[in-house]
Amino acid sequence: MIEVPGSTTQLGSLNLPVAGGGYFRILPYWWTRWGIARVNEQEHRPAVFYLHPWEIDPDQPRLPAGLLSRFRHYRNLHQTENRLRRLMRDFQFAPLASVLPGCAA
Repeated sequence: MIEVPGSTTQLGSLNLPVAGGGYFRILPYWWTRWGIARVNEQEHRPAVFYLHPWEIDPDQPRLPAGLLSRFRHYRNLHQTENRLRRLMRDFQFAPLASVLPGCAA
């Protein structure tokens, strides 16, 4: 098993998440675009982006939860698919096996 975390970028003394999941839904699109470009261009690394299938389903059933949990889980679900399509136009993507040595397909 190989664990591959979503990409982060260093900004001063902070290590900031930039690629995937709740960060992609909750933070503005420009944040993800800036972060992936920074990882690619300044850090000379491919970015690892992830998204759960439920994050593109704005019509999923709403479960009872606290305010913070509801915010984290349901925020911007209606925008995620369009954001993902835009991200796929803005960057090139490839299977993990093609960019991570030793990762079998």
